[in-house]
Amino acid sequence: MERKAKVTQDAVTDACDELMESGKNVTVNAITAMTGGSFSTVGAMVKNWKAEQALKTAPAIEMPETVKTAMHKAVTVIWDAASSLASDEIDRIRKEAVEGIDKAKIELSEYVGEITRLEKELEQSQNITAETGKRLSTAMTQISELATQKTALETRLSDRDNELDRMRADYKKLQTELITIAKTKAKQNKVG
Repeated sequence: MERKAKVTQDAVTDACDELMESGKNVTVNAITAMTGGSFSTVGAMVKNWKAEQALKTAPAIEMPETVKTAMHKAVTVIWDAASSLASDEIDRIRKEAVEGIDKAKIELSEYVGEITRLEKELEQSQNITAETGKRLSTAMTQISELATQKTALETRLSDRDNELDRMRADYKKLQTELITIAKTKAKQNKVG
């Protein structure tokens, strides 16, 4: 089985950026199709890329300095209220994100487990196929050897049949000669 070249984080990052720029969803299957590699390896690299993207796009909740100076106390009160609301919203979103990530991790773990099981089954099937191929090759060699032995035995049997026919012919000839000698001897005994 031919081994694929190892996939790198740089290759996965480039593929993720390309998909994102073209407006397509960044999925492990899409990246695997572009870069090769196993689902579990590429999945971890895609996760790293997504974490970096989240850090790059995280909104800053800091009031601009010009607004602070211009609005002083009134703006500070409004900003505190807005900041509190935003923090609550961020906390809610973060909590939902963590729950979603946890759920996705569980699903990913199940998928990875299933992929690992299927890869082991595939490897076992390949091993069985290879072993069966070896046994088939051995059996074909033995069949060929047995066919050669059969041909040799048939030739020997044919030779022995021919020799037996020749011996039977010699036996009949000798029997005929013996009968002739016996008759001749019997005539000589009567005459003499």
